[in-house]
Amino acid sequence: MPYHPDADGTLSEQELYEFADLLALRLYHDLGRRCYLLSRQDIIELIHPYTAHLDRRDRRALSWLVWNLLQEGAEIEHEIDQA
Repeated sequence: MPYHPDADGTLSEQELYEFADLLALRLYHDLGRRCYLLSRQDIIELIHPYTAHLDRRDRRALSWLVWNLLQEGAEIEHEIDQA
């Protein structure tokens, strides 16, 4: 993903969301449904190689965004399993 920092050195909101989508997909690809059990701290550690070059604020935002995406994925899969 191209990195285009804003004037303050952070990613745009759109870039944050796109990057979070990619990171969540990567975790799901690597871990399958086990990724739904990850804590936010686990996510911080697992995405660090991909985010180490980013501003601290972006790393923090990405960890929350990825965690939220995985929680939503868990809810969706649970609903599908219940149907």
